[in-house]
Amino acid sequence: MLYGVFSDVHSNMEALEIVLSFFQKQGVEAFICGGDLVGYGPQPEQCLRKIRALKNLSVVCGNHDLAVIERMDPNWFNSCARAAVFWTRERLTPQSRRFLESLPGKIEHKEFSLVHGTPRKPPEEYLLSAAQFRENVSYVQTWPLFVGHSHIPLCFKLSGEKGEKVDMLFLEDGEGVKIPCAGFRAAPIDFNPGSVGQPRDHDPRASCALFDSKKRTFRIVRLDYDISSVQAKIRETELPEYLALRLAFGQ
Repeated sequence: MLYGVFSDVHSNMEALEIVLSFFQKQGVEAFICGGDLVGYGPQPEQCLRKIRALKNLSVVCGNHDLAVIERMDPNWFNSCARAAVFWTRERLTPQSRRFLESLPGKIEHKEFSLVHGTPRKPPEEYLLSAAQFRENVSYVQTWPLFVGHSHIPLCFKLSGEKGEKVDMLFLEDGEGVKIPCAGFRAAPIDFNPGSVGQPRDHDPRASCALFDSKKRTFRIVRLDYDISSVQAKIRETELPEYLALRLAFGQ
């Protein structure tokens, strides 16, 4: 099956529409979403309506999603993120709020596993090092594992004759990875598709990926979208100016 993999939309409708249009053109059959649907951006309700309408969607909650529905303390966030949480809370319909409340922290699918941060601490911990990957291997039943949270396209995988090493790969636009096998099952490997709505790898283009479960391949895709339009919408709200500025720099 061909999956469209995306994460960290952060209420950026322009970027989300570009990504979903790309998935449609590619003939994507199902969707894998790593959470943080809201926060930071100017169109939370519109993004949630669009995502709620997707067929064959596997989606987990992110830390911003939890903060918006008052299941995580926003005081852990920086001032800009915290301001966006409070602003977003006032702009969701009851249906969208219920949708966020229904999202699980972890999904174990027959073809993959999915969390926002790490399997050990799904909505909170960033997966950013080889040591963290190794520490989280025992928490995963089905590989590959898909995560979000860091907003950076990354891959971690075991290597060496006995899996004694961990390779960490920063994934560029168009770069594909073949998923290794251990017997009849996928070997431990983790993918982060980057962020749709707020990339942080100094590439401002929306980031997403294609996962072909039959061919056992994962490929990062970067897509241009109208950043200036999103910035203008942010500036029409009470959201912090910094949230508009950072989009142009991919950080």
